[in-house]
Amino acid sequence: MEVEPVATDNLGPLAKLILPELPGCEDIVIRMKLGAALREFCRETNACVIEMPAKKIKDTHIFYNFTLVPPPPDGMVIGSVLSVCDSNGYDVSFLVSGNKILFNSYCSTDTVKVRFSVCPKAGGEACPEWFVERYAEAITAGAMHKLLSMTNKPWSDPNKAALYGAEYADAISEASYRSVGSQLAGGAESAVPQGGIFM
Repeated sequence: MEVEPVATDNLGPLAKLILPELPGCEDIVIRMKLGAALREFCRETNACVIEMPAKKIKDTHIFYNFTLVPPPPDGMVIGSVLSVCDSNGYDVSFLVSGNKILFNSYCSTDTVKVRFSVCPKAGGEACPEWFVERYAEAITAGAMHKLLSMTNKPWSDPNKAALYGAEYADAISEASYRSVGSQLAGGAESAVPQGGIFM
């Protein structure tokens, strides 16, 4: 069972776009605020979703079969396991216990597909390329809100900060709504079949 790695990106290109707007602000400060906005956005929306295959394991000591939760991409942590389906595409009821997914013996295949949300590790900025591309404006707005809200800095601007803050809050609301609505129909709207396809 081979798995394509999830292509990840960092926030360097977004930092270069913001830098001219903030005279006197250092690149490292901008990247820290971009990373904070990215992590917050991922946690609030549950919209950064990965699909990964995993092999079912039989545990003879308990009623459940189980599989280990697939590892997230480098530099990222798992938020929530959203769904599990067998290789025929049927949903499987499950519980998560530590790093195990427990499911009942009615799962008809030895391989399952796990969908889970991820976010960057604290202090990091790794994220799937598709997610950065899709939500670049939202992440940038969140960073600009945080940067312009800093006090006693040459770039401080409470009025602009409020505008960016409203834009960021709207983006979080929209992404959360789309994610929840589509989960009810089978999964988060922003999931893509990278790094989690059966090959």
